[in-house]
Amino acid sequence: MWRTTQILHISTVFTAAVIFHFGCNVTSADSQNIDVGSDADADGDADTDTDSDSDSDADSDADSDADSDSDGDSDTDSDSDSDSDSDIDTDTGCSDQDGDDWCDDFDCEPTNPDINPGAEEIYDPPNGVDEDCDGATDEDPEPIIDTDSGPIIPDCSDCPTTGTTLEHMRCAIDLCDDAVHLSSEYTSPSNATTTDTYAAVARFGETTNDLAPLLFDAYALMATGPATGTIHTQNMGGTNIEDPYSQEEFLVNDVMEWRIHLKAPPKAKGFRVHYVFLSMEYDEYVGERYNDKFYIFLEAQSTNGGERTIINFTKCRDPDVYYDFICDEATMDWCEDGEKYCYIAINTSFSECCWYNDCPDGTWTTDLSGTGYSCADSWIEDTPGTGSSTGWLYTEWVVEEGEEFDVIFHIHDTSDSILDSEVILDEFIFLKDATPGTNEVV
Repeated sequence: MWRTTQILHISTVFTAAVIFHFGCNVTSADSQNIDVGSDADADGDADTDTDSDSDSDADSDADSDADSDSDGDSDTDSDSDSDSDSDIDTDTGCSDQDGDDWCDDFDCEPTNPDINPGAEEIYDPPNGVDEDCDGATDEDPEPIIDTDSGPIIPDCSDCPTTGTTLEHMRCAIDLCDDAVHLSSEYTSPSNATTTDTYAAVARFGETTNDLAPLLFDAYALMATGPATGTIHTQNMGGTNIEDPYSQEEFLVNDVMEWRIHLKAPPKAKGFRVHYVFLSMEYDEYVGERYNDKFYIFLEAQSTNGGERTIINFTKCRDPDVYYDFICDEATMDWCEDGEKYCYIAINTSFSECCWYNDCPDGTWTTDLSGTGYSCADSWIEDTPGTGSSTGWLYTEWVVEEGEEFDVIFHIHDTSDSILDSEVILDEFIFLKDATPGTNEVV
């Protein structure tokens, strides 16, 4: 049994502004008077200037500077500094008591020059101080916090993320560390043509859809036909082969596999991979038994003795009509005994409904604009140019620190080779704590 985990992708934006305050000049004219003083002028005081005060300047205030205010500086404002505003600093704008170039109004510690919105947060070791004034203390600057139980985020700054090579593919799913990613191969067990069936892209479809990359700036595509574009009805050739994981005797076509040989980094207890399954088979073949499928195989000595095992499965969309297996806890891990389960295909419970059975749980929510897989509004309008998806899912599984193991991404057409299916793969990361299972990204 597993518990559903929610993942929140939260971003914080901080905007700073500087407001300038300008003073205005004030002048006054001396009025005529009768001199009653002992000096040689006619202004009525004892100094030698011509104004009526007793200082030595030519204005009418009581100080000795050349302005008409009562402070001792030479400007025309009412403070004691030499600038033209009325605050007690020596600039011509806002107050900045600690001299760190951040106005006091926007500085959470206006008397400490080491703390301001432009400072670098100190997080290792933690010190309990909010150096960058963002309301949080000791936060890691990485996109996702790397804690004792959190994800291990790689540095992908030098990894090419878009293109049509396996180097681009592994960088696009964030397997950027050469000490972790040991090798890759992309093949077709059914001897179909693999050309154009995979690609690393910045985004699939229109820029306004719901398929933006989750971690960095790209992700990988795998398909049973052309991976890019909007036409997904192509036979890639080859032969028909059996699917040993299916209850049926239908043959499968256009089988594509991407095998990745990995080594779990220090502190890793498992991994997580994110994906969206898309298919032209929605919704007309929901409940049918000849469904295209997307498997994630794991071959890990610590988990399954190195035997190929499918690790991505969910409850079924309509289990009374179709299911792939019934859980037997005596021989299976991480499922509920006696429950019916489906592999990732149009019959999974996470599939987004277009019109099937009047969509009792609601219609699609993931915008697939520009992919060629968008929903039809009714069965009459459901054509080879429409489809749907699961929306974003993720699968977690356990491995051991330092263990070498293989993950195989597998996708195929079932019974036909015309109605294509596809998967978007992103954010393959290692975890310091993992709970096996497949869930929605929310």
